[in-house]
Amino acid sequence: MRLRKLWVASAAMLACSLSVADNHESDEEAPALADVWIFVAKADMNDEFEDAMKAYFEWRAEMDDSRQWEAYVPVISHNMNRYMYRTCCFDWADQDAYGAEAREKGYGDKFDEMVGPYVDHVHRYLERFDYENSYWEEDGDQGPYYGVTTWSTAGGPSPEAYEARIKLSQMAIEGGWASEDNQWLWHYRIGGKPQMMIVSPYSNWADMAPPEDTFRDMLIEEMGDEAAVDALFADFAKGKTEIDYTVWYHAEDLGSISKDD
Repeated sequence: MRLRKLWVASAAMLACSLSVADNHESDEEAPALADVWIFVAKADMNDEFEDAMKAYFEWRAEMDDSRQWEAYVPVISHNMNRYMYRTCCFDWADQDAYGAEAREKGYGDKFDEMVGPYVDHVHRYLERFDYENSYWEEDGDQGPYYGVTTWSTAGGPSPEAYEARIKLSQMAIEGGWASEDNQWLWHYRIGGKPQMMIVSPYSNWADMAPPEDTFRDMLIEEMGDEAAVDALFADFAKGKTEIDYTVWYHAEDLGSISKDD
């Protein structure tokens, strides 16, 4: 299996269908892109895939890879045979420099040699974050679990859905819902089907339990009108065709070897 053209980060960007949220982002925001690879191991070859990935990232550390790649495995999902690798955060132009590095150091060829024999297929996307409408404590004690809700959208979210998402997010931030216990990060997939995602971190399984006082309860108290809250959620749901929820575990031993190690 030849995976070199997929793994080299300078490969041509996949065609994308972005939401209108991209038109509302400030030029002064931090870099908002992440590179995301999902590998599906061949049947009964998970152990071989993981051993090969560990050895591969040891080699990339020796090559002084300029990016840190984090690995995640699903613990709640309809497809448990996946491995997600992510690196962030960067701008579009940064991909050119990293692509040159990848070609010069031979990341793709080495991946084909060391890991390729154990890979069934690969998905590759970029993701764009919406920081303004998220609450994420970068210095907080996050993970190692991350719950990700994904909505597929028909041609991107409707204007009503976009406005509802902004209103819900800002009410959460301004109304005091945002806290160490309630963090979220909105992002959009670039490539493949149009999708919108929200991720929240959990330190353990107990953290995943629904709170006694829900976000909807807070909104009803703030707005004083249950029907108005339900209408807001109805607007948010417009244009969405599917919903999926996956919990990922941060598998630190499968990703890049930290430059501090």
